Amino acid sequence: MRLKLVRFFLVVFCILVYIFSLKEVYSYKVQAVNKNNKNYSFNRTIVDSNYENNNSKENNVEKEIADIIVPKIGINRKLYSINSKKNTVEKNIQIIESSSMPDVKNGNLILAAHSGDSKISYFHNLNKLEKNDEIIIEYDNIDYRYLVSDKYTVLKTGKVSIKRDRNKNTVTLITCKGENEQLVVIGYLDK
Repeated sequence: MRLKLVRFFLVVFCILVYIFSLKEVYSYKVQAVNKNNKNYSFNRTIVDSNYENNNSKENNVEKEIADIIVPKIGINRKLYSINSKKNTVEKNIQIIESSSMPDVKNGNLILAAHSGDSKISYFHNLNKLEKNDEIIIEYDNIDYRYLVSDKYTVLKTGKVSIKRDRNKNTVTLITCKGENEQLVVIGYLDK
């Protein structure tokens, strides 16, 4: 009887360890600071990609809201709504929560993605962009054409300082550059 009880608790313990290892969630806070020192904060949550909750209604909310096309470096990707599980750098190019969509006057669409060699490193050639290269955002059946104006690096601290003209519609692309820096590319809407 005692041996059966020990086996039962051992099986329950193993099942709980397995469930929690599949559902491991990491959260961290990232801040973007613009030229006027106004802070934008957002939380990013990365869920272990092995965990899928097929009963969740959120799995059905994967609305594509825009496309990004950067001809020079071969980017042509769908962008998903802020609440989508596909709106994460672990799966796609992420729209950062403090962003404005292209139709907002003087707004800033902030996008982040991985660099490197993996299959999700959509910004691996971002460093090849130069002044006046095109970044096209297709949003609400309109093509918004931005031209690269500036690119710079910042130390990787969890905060990104976005230096831009707040009187212009902007697209900001952010990725890692090595282990200690992040690359920031600024583009302004071509009128």
